[in-house]
Amino acid sequence: MKSYYTENILEAPLDETVCWCSSVNKQAILDAIQNGARNMDDIRRMTEACTQGRCKELSPRGRCCSKEIKILLEAESI
Repeated sequence: MKSYYTENILEAPLDETVCWCSSVNKQAILDAIQNGARNMDDIRRMTEACTQGRCKELSPRGRCCSKEIKILLEAESI
């Protein structure tokens, strides 16, 4: 698992971890969006991202992954 992150998730490589507690990468989030995910509940159900509640502790960002997931959802819905 990578221990670094790209500041702007939109510029991150597809294999970059977004959700550290569930080990979900950007590609999995984008795949879920392509397969119909439209909100955080859909992302949680389809990828298990943002379900363990340990990202603040495990992520190098020091916070929950939901901010990055919401950015990806907004960018892909345009």
